[in-house]
Amino acid sequence: MDYINQLLKLTSHLLFIGISYQLLISLFDWTKIIRNSRDNFGRVRLFVFFLAIIMGFMVSHFMLELIQMSQSLFLVLK
Repeated sequence: MDYINQLLKLTSHLLFIGISYQLLISLFDWTKIIRNSRDNFGRVRLFVFFLAIIMGFMVSHFMLELIQMSQSLFLVLK
């Protein structure tokens, strides 16, 4: 059972990191915030990737906690 929980956590983290990355790339115009040049292109992508990791992990952690709390609440009320 612990193996399944760990696999679910990993999948959730990766899924939300991917969603966050796609949203950050498509929703924001990074040229308005950071000067767009050939030198900065790789740095901007790396910065966006790190932001996506932070956001994705936080959202995933929140969703997993919400599921766990609802399961424990369901067991208490049962």
